[in-house]
Amino acid sequence: MKKEIMMMASLALGAGFIAQAQNNGQFNFGDWSKNSFTLFNAERDGAQNPYIQELSLKFRGQFQGGYVDPAGGIDRVMGGADGHGKRDNNEWRRFRIGAQAKVFEHFTLKGVWNIGGLDSRYKYKNGQWHRSSTSSSVDELYIAGKFDPVVVNLGKHKPAYMGEYRTSGAKLITLERSAIVNQLKAEKLYGLSIAGADKKATLQWNVGIWTNGRRDANTWLEPSFNSDDGYLLGASLGYATGDNSRLYIDYMHSTRNQGAQHPGTEYAGAGAQDVLALTWETEKNNLSFMAEAIAGFNVYEADSGGENVYGLVLMPSYRITPNWEAVARYQLSAGSNAVVADSRYYTTNGAFSGVCDLQHGLYFGANYYVSPQNPHALKVMFGAEYINSHGTDADGNKGFTGWQLSTGVRWDF
Repeated sequence: MKKEIMMMASLALGAGFIAQAQNNGQFNFGDWSKNSFTLFNAERDGAQNPYIQELSLKFRGQFQGGYVDPAGGIDRVMGGADGHGKRDNNEWRRFRIGAQAKVFEHFTLKGVWNIGGLDSRYKYKNGQWHRSSTSSSVDELYIAGKFDPVVVNLGKHKPAYMGEYRTSGAKLITLERSAIVNQLKAEKLYGLSIAGADKKATLQWNVGIWTNGRRDANTWLEPSFNSDDGYLLGASLGYATGDNSRLYIDYMHSTRNQGAQHPGTEYAGAGAQDVLALTWETEKNNLSFMAEAIAGFNVYEADSGGENVYGLVLMPSYRITPNWEAVARYQLSAGSNAVVADSRYYTTNGAFSGVCDLQHGLYFGANYYVSPQNPHALKVMFGAEYINSHGTDADGNKGFTGWQLSTGVRWDF
């Protein structure tokens, strides 16, 4: 545990030293983070040509930890009844490197890899806590072509439907996405998508088709494909309701054959046969707000009798100072034997079922941005969430109720 505390402290102190140097005018981290990983930019370097316009490296990382305090105390912590209860957990949540090139005026090539061999979170099995290691895999690998008025994307990329999931992992303002979003989202898959090229247009749109994949249950190995998993269709419409507000409607349909058994693997497509989401996002001065209603029909991996799940997410945030932001989130998931809890950390460390009928979550957090000019390049995040679950799974086990405290350091260059 000492090693993990030292890791978290070192990352936080490093961020603090960078912020102090920037505040003293000795160093501009915002400019550095934007330019240092761009190896070549034709306009910046005065070397414009028709072949290559930009070449840059990509580096994303996140180290985080959590502490759970369930109702019922240590007896409701995994291993607590055996004297091996462990309330805390930590991990390298993300660690990715890659490269991106803009070529021939119209194309972008991007490849990003998850790095293996890093510490993943502890899990309790056979009376002992075991820490696993991450495995290397392709995170993104695609070619995008911009041909006004459309952008065509081919390869492994995100089916970016639902508001919180559409937000890049680097730009999240909570430590984790809402449980219902994590339950229903699809992982990055191989496919073809087409979207409107103008991101500021009054009407935005996106359509795509992906091959549903499957991955080894204990790693992030590159997914294998099976005809039983079928394909995923997705579509999104976004309409500007003001200068800084937009309304989205998203839909996904999966053709997976849920009855097919593939032991030792996990399905990586959407979490339900049909997913529908309505999202409103707005900003005014220092205040931002997102409201999202979500429904998943014919939920996959639900408990016996589970069919549909419904959810609501309300997330306001306020920029207190250029460096500090306060954020709150209320999340609700409901569905008879169909609500699947998030895996970090109250499910990993709590001796509760991961399935229930109704779950509420109230999150309070604060984020420290080292460089206000480029806030998501490097930030330190703090969060406290109260989870309350109702109902039992098919075996009569209750879902988690109690507190979860989390902190992490996240960077993206």
